[in-house]
Amino acid sequence: MESKDGGATRADDVYTTPQKKGGVMNKLYPPGPTPGAKGRMKNHCRKFWWCDCLVLVIIVLVIVLPIIFVGIPNKAQHEINSSTLEVTAQEVTNPQPNGVHLKIDTVIRSGSSYHPKIDSFKAGLSLPGQDPFIYITIPEAKSEAETRVTVDQDVIFASDVEFSSYTKAVLDSETLQIHLDGKTNIHLSGLPTMDVDYNKVITMKGLNKLSGLNISDVRILSGTDEILSDGSNLLANVSIPNPSVMTLDLGNITMNLAVDGTAIGYALIPDLYLKPGDNVFPLQSHVDQLAILGLIQNKYNDAVLPLEIVGNSSIKDGQHLTYYEDAIKSNTINLNLDVGPALADIGINITSFGGS
Repeated sequence: MESKDGGATRADDVYTTPQKKGGVMNKLYPPGPTPGAKGRMKNHCRKFWWCDCLVLVIIVLVIVLPIIFVGIPNKAQHEINSSTLEVTAQEVTNPQPNGVHLKIDTVIRSGSSYHPKIDSFKAGLSLPGQDPFIYITIPEAKSEAETRVTVDQDVIFASDVEFSSYTKAVLDSETLQIHLDGKTNIHLSGLPTMDVDYNKVITMKGLNKLSGLNISDVRILSGTDEILSDGSNLLANVSIPNPSVMTLDLGNITMNLAVDGTAIGYALIPDLYLKPGDNVFPLQSHVDQLAILGLIQNKYNDAVLPLEIVGNSSIKDGQHLTYYEDAIKSNTINLNLDVGPALADIGINITSFGGS
């Protein structure tokens, strides 16, 4: 290229516009040899490390937060649901018209590898499909493969009607189911507190209608020197099997006695404290002795009477326990009562009535 004076133009005489050094491209690819892939990566990391960190944090949060706040609580709820609850002993004592003292020993079994702390919580006890009959406070516990928890407290009935339904179910059933429902929090080290529902169905043995109850060692009282001050003229022992794990303080229990639908008197078991297993209590009765002799003479010549026993009342410290009364009034016990030996003891020979 020629200059104005006719000479050759040199490259260093040519004016060029300076290139701006700003812009993304110059930051990524500054003047100089074009970098390779490795160089471009270094440049990117050097210039945009903060952006990469932000993206990484977002990815971690998207993955981790649902695990912490959804996955782990769901897993915790699943482990709670999979655990089992067994009642090993239950004591219902100090009965009052509107409440009792309740002690329940339980074993919670879990196959989980997690061992969280479970907060104390309030739980309702109910029959299937019914409202709670009482509320109890479950104490704080540390979950293990087997965790023993004891509830020991005075409770007021949530509903008198529902508690009566419960006592009827206990008396009437060979086995029964009790629902325990509540909400609590569990704690695992390093994780937020998790809310869980604690819903369990407890299967327990009932009293099975007092099946197996028997009266023995009957003794007939006669004369003013033998008859008790309350009018009782017959004494005996009553055996009551209790196949359940329940101990029940039932107070003074009175029962109506009948043969063939005809009332012959009533019986009293004072201070009936029923424990698991076999129980024997003294029984005192006020019976129509002439009516009994007439039944033996006219129909039951072997002196074995088909006795019908129906509960009448439950009284503790002078107060009626209607929830027990409702239960025992709904149950009829039938047994054969042999009064032959008792009659023989007072000089009455049943052979004179046609017996063997």
